Amino acid sequence: MARPKTTNINGCLRTSYYYLKFRSIMSKKVLTPFVATHPGEMIKDELKERGMTQKQLAAETGIKASVLSETINGKRSVSLSVAVALEKALGISADIWMNMQTQYDLDTANITERDNQRETVTVTIPMRDRNLLQELVRKFGWACVF
Repeated sequence: MARPKTTNINGCLRTSYYYLKFRSIMSKKVLTPFVATHPGEMIKDELKERGMTQKQLAAETGIKASVLSETINGKRSVSLSVAVALEKALGISADIWMNMQTQYDLDTANITERDNQRETVTVTIPMRDRNLLQELVRKFGWACVF
């Protein structure tokens, strides 16, 4: 069977078949969570279990209420001084708070890298499967379709 004549248009091949390019996540050996968990989530959980408010914890630790609120809501990192203050108030080692912050930063970086690492793969779908192609484009947002 003779191969159909192809032309290259905007990086996509066009023949009597539909050709398209799409991006897929490259496989990686490092296990990366779908969402990174900020240490503020643990602070929030501890407050709930102990029946404390943010204001009470702020008063006990000497941390400004606004700084504590931003940390709990994931808008601010857990600094060394905050980790030491939390250790004194909650009895949870400053090492744990710092390790959680470091893990959060690593997970965030790995998630960003994973989402930016894409490869282009060419897929050939016969014209008779036009509905399948349209469904794939709709569901996955594949880039070039001819």
